[in-house]
Amino acid sequence: CKMVTAIERERLTRKKHDSGEPIECIEYILKANGLKYSDIDLVVRVNWFNSNEINDAYYSNFKNVIVRYEHHLFHAHAVSLTMDSPGIIYVIDGRGCRPVDNKEGDMNDIFETESVYYYDGAELVSLEKKYEKHYANAYIWGSHMNSIGYIYADVSRLIFQDYNAAGKIMALASYGKENEEIPEVLHYDGVTMRVSKDWLRFLNSQPYPLDYNSQIAKDISYSLQCAVEKYIKARVNSFVKKYHCKKLALSGGVALNCKNNGELSKSCDLEELNLFPACGDNGIAVGAAVWGIRKYFNDNSKLSWKYDLGIKYGEVCNSQEQIDYAVKLLHEGNIVGLFENGSEFGPRALCNRSLLALPSIPGIKNWLNSEIKKREWFRPFGGVLLERNISKLTDDKVLNDYMLVAVKAKKEIARSMPELIHIDNTVRIQIVREDRKDSSIYRILDTFEKEYGEIILINTSFNDRGEPIVETPDEAKKTALRIGIKYVLLNGWVERIIE
Repeated sequence: CKMVTAIERERLTRKKHDSGEPIECIEYILKANGLKYSDIDLVVRVNWFNSNEINDAYYSNFKNVIVRYEHHLFHAHAVSLTMDSPGIIYVIDGRGCRPVDNKEGDMNDIFETESVYYYDGAELVSLEKKYEKHYANAYIWGSHMNSIGYIYADVSRLIFQDYNAAGKIMALASYGKENEEIPEVLHYDGVTMRVSKDWLRFLNSQPYPLDYNSQIAKDISYSLQCAVEKYIKARVNSFVKKYHCKKLALSGGVALNCKNNGELSKSCDLEELNLFPACGDNGIAVGAAVWGIRKYFNDNSKLSWKYDLGIKYGEVCNSQEQIDYAVKLLHEGNIVGLFENGSEFGPRALCNRSLLALPSIPGIKNWLNSEIKKREWFRPFGGVLLERNISKLTDDKVLNDYMLVAVKAKKEIARSMPELIHIDNTVRIQIVREDRKDSSIYRILDTFEKEYGEIILINTSFNDRGEPIVETPDEAKKTALRIGIKYVLLNGWVERIIE
């Protein structure tokens, strides 16, 4: 069995973080594979307990539909795809489903916040689970829960008025420092974790929204990131000791915290750190499909997957002349769009829908942030390099290829590439392995190294501010024109974008 096609609703509706019934996604998948409703053997719907905008009528087109409500279970099934051997799966997010949804009693006013599973190579066994109460509109920023995901959302909403801005908080944290005025964020005694009420009261006393340029906003972000890293490290170390297992997978929204993932790779005694690119709620659909295959069809064979699950919009030209031209444009200081094959499933652009730039160009970070991406000045960019050059960038173990781990850059790299390396000397990194030799990004990096000695490029998502990553060639051209990108390597051909 293999995963063939997947798409997020936002890519089709063009509304960032769009939610609701994924009817557009289903129709996209059916059309991409030449399938009719009657060809589908099973549809697994994963609903929230109080979901609205439900369209039950649409699903009457299918002969077999199952409705499920488990949340963390499907996060775990999704990341199990990345595991080649048995290990521990740690799911950690804002909140999941209720005990009643997990068939663990009749309580319906508390929600799962952390879950631990053992994956034996086929089956999932639940080992630990934490539930907490949800407090609606309890603070100036809104609701709160005693969970790692929610305290990130608390600060995200306080500063940016957006619960989806946790990545901004992670980036801002590196500009902060210890501040005695800020109470301890959380208490953990090895068994129970509680968010400090003093910390919540302190946040509640701040101006709303809190200016992200203020030192207190930076220090709050710093204290939060440090507390989260310390807590998750303690939890992971406890799993290694308790379950005698050094192979770990992370899932849930908190698994997108690449700084934390990098710290786990360095400081915990792990042999593996598995992360599925769509480790947030977008990955729930994949988890449901895996559950259906394993539980409904009783197929426990290894499932193959890939990160680029969108449909292809034409064949890719393999002209070295075009690659050389793209390399020349990048070397001259241009930002070049890269569009080929299917779109990536998950929030990271992995060089199928990317913007590329040379990090040795002075001022390129500020230009990208202010003029192209139109986003906050402090936000860093990820990098992409070939597998053979990992040791030139970092001494850290790199346990994930998909820009979900931040590594500490070597001093000489940090000095020579301030446009790429964050203020804390880390960089989110995508690794291009040898099995991708035919891809444009491999050939661009290979040519760059041979021609100019450059081993790494800036890689950021191909989209405008507030816009999902582009899906189609037409969207790529329109977005490039709108944000001021002059060149796009589209299916292997360099196209000049003009009015």
